[in-house]
Amino acid sequence: MSISLYRKYRPITFNDVVGQGHVTRTLANAIRQDRVSHAYLFAGPRGTGKTSTAKILAMALNCESGDGRATIEPDGTCAHCVAIRRGSSLDVLEIDAASNRGIDEIRDIRDRVNFAPVEGRMKVYIVDEVHMLTPEAFNALLKMLEEPPAHVVFVLATTEPHKVLPTILSRCQRFDFRRPSAQEIGAVLAMVADRESIDVTESALSVIARAAGGSFRDAVSTLDQLSAYCEGKISLQDALTLLGVAEQDLLFELVDVVDERDTKAALLFVERLAQSGTDLNQFLKDMLGHLRDLYVVRHTVEPPDSIVSSEEHLGHLRSQANRVPTAEMVAFIDLVGDAQRAIRQGADPRLELELALIKLTRPDADATLRGVLARLEKLEAGGGTHHGPTPNRSVATSGARSAPDESAPEEKPTATPAGQGDPGSPEESPSLRPAIKPTVEHLTRAWPAILDGVKRLRPSLYAVLSEAKPESIENDILTLKFPAGADFPAKQATKPDNALFLADVLAESTGRRFKVASRLAGSTGAAPETEEGHAKLLTKEELVDILKTEFDAHPVDDDTTR
Repeated sequence: MSISLYRKYRPITFNDVVGQGHVTRTLANAIRQDRVSHAYLFAGPRGTGKTSTAKILAMALNCESGDGRATIEPDGTCAHCVAIRRGSSLDVLEIDAASNRGIDEIRDIRDRVNFAPVEGRMKVYIVDEVHMLTPEAFNALLKMLEEPPAHVVFVLATTEPHKVLPTILSRCQRFDFRRPSAQEIGAVLAMVADRESIDVTESALSVIARAAGGSFRDAVSTLDQLSAYCEGKISLQDALTLLGVAEQDLLFELVDVVDERDTKAALLFVERLAQSGTDLNQFLKDMLGHLRDLYVVRHTVEPPDSIVSSEEHLGHLRSQANRVPTAEMVAFIDLVGDAQRAIRQGADPRLELELALIKLTRPDADATLRGVLARLEKLEAGGGTHHGPTPNRSVATSGARSAPDESAPEEKPTATPAGQGDPGSPEESPSLRPAIKPTVEHLTRAWPAILDGVKRLRPSLYAVLSEAKPESIENDILTLKFPAGADFPAKQATKPDNALFLADVLAESTGRRFKVASRLAGSTGAAPETEEGHAKLLTKEELVDILKTEFDAHPVDDDTTR
């Protein structure tokens, strides 16, 4: 019976290890200079070559081609190397800490560690997933690492180095294995396919490399599976079908639908996916990868190695990336991520995808902080931000209305074309939609979200409003209550520029326009304001009269000559 491809093409020498040059070069130099450490920690994602590198180190220390010494180029064919590769060497013990995590297993190693090697020069203990050991087993391992025999080397491998005790880490040389790029995985796949005479297209290799998630083992295993499925001839469609990966055309199509704010088309798109049997979990994962590619392409001159694509595909990425605003991409990524988290907690994938698309195509339907911020950004970009009194708009300054400018043309509301909102009915613009009647309790609950949005667009106004709380709504006048003594913020809140901006924000969020008034805590009316905008200063005579009345004071003759 033939062995699997990922085992057959496991690297034999340090030069065969792809993408971990910083590790293999250091180990080779240590062997060449006879400075091999007694303990190493190999940390990194699964399938990146940690165990393979540990076995290469064991072969390098025991290979017969070294003429009694360690060699940086084990031949892989001597008795020692063959036994190590097969896992049958008496001097190289590989332990899976996930299933042998107790103190008894570590004590067994401790009892045998002092014995000399049976066949080779060095004994090598490879402990895989070492972070799974119990605290008692860690303490027993620590004793061995403190004073190991000269003929023993420990190699600890883990995908979660943060779970390894600091006392263990301090006694090991640590090497971090990085996740390989899709190009590096693709090169390995192409080599394996060539040696195995597998007919596979370049686009199919790219799909396999991306689906592997940075794991050489997963990539070669997938190639092996596809070769059996397709009888040695693998097409792009075969790879997409078996892996459940979304076709690139679908990803481009959905991004365009979202950019056009076409809710009906977005929901019909999900229906099409469901009817075709598409795995929506995988589709969400693929969509995140596509959005990430768009974001990177938009902000880089040359695409990085992590983006594997043909020139034609790269051209489509650039075209779409230049059309879709960055903020929209980020919102899309956030909502898809939220959907994935909800699905992991048991939510329905189709419903979560539909909700994400509705929030993207209808920001006014999103009641979260993200929706409020989206409406504020739209307001800022669309002319809702004003830097002075605006004609034909009511400006609330303690209940006063500014006079209209007859020379300015009258603004006329326009309706959004049909098809951009609910199917069959035109969606009205915010100025035409039915106004609700929010209460002061509603605004109080929404106030933190409104302030967060204002902070992003107008930090100075946020500093003013952060001291205020909605107090009452009467005759479309919203009164903000400020703490006693906060005269300056109270007056700033009702300046024409600030009051108009806040009124626009409230109208965008609630569909209802308010005039803005302010009141100081402890006072019965609006914040006092003099012609100069400052409190009136008392004269000396008025101050003396107040002191006499309030404190029963009397003048003292300040004649120091007496």
